[in-house]
Amino acid sequence: MIEIFPEQPLRILDVGAGENPFEGRANDQIVTVDFDHTTSQTIVCDFVHEWPFKDEEFDFIYASHVIEHLYAQDRDRVINSIFRSLKREGLLFIRVPHQSSIQGTGWEHHTLYGLNAFYSLTHGKNPYLPMMELISIGAYSGSIDKFNKRRRLFSEIIDRILNKSHRITDLLLCFLIGGIPEIQVLLRKP
Repeated sequence: MIEIFPEQPLRILDVGAGENPFEGRANDQIVTVDFDHTTSQTIVCDFVHEWPFKDEEFDFIYASHVIEHLYAQDRDRVINSIFRSLKREGLLFIRVPHQSSIQGTGWEHHTLYGLNAFYSLTHGKNPYLPMMELISIGAYSGSIDKFNKRRRLFSEIIDRILNKSHRITDLLLCFLIGGIPEIQVLLRKP
């Protein structure tokens, strides 16, 4: 992700950073927010009900494995808050477990996501959500904890196949290979 950013320093927000905050470049200003007061966050608060940031404050917002933990109405509230806090042309990167993944189920997850789950943020027909431009969406077949490490050629080939067709991936292929760990989506505020 860092490679797509311009040279100037960016203001970055990591929503629900937990114990693994986003690591930017040395000149970027990174703000972290989380519910958990036991982690070392910039801001600790209930960001669902008390969004502590101004409008158009961030160039990039990162939400990794956080929105699936929110109830639908809370998720939509947070997405709207994120949208307001993004600068024009700002980027939002979301990572969630795929619905076929064992990590995507459990009592703490309130929404399951397939590859088509983010289209309501891009088609402009949902009156409760802002419209954003879809830059990239895809499935990731490797281990989540090895996301940043170099992968084998086989894993890269599987990723390419999975990302050819959302329907094939969600309905058939993901079950043949034992589940897809996560979905990644990159959106831009128009």
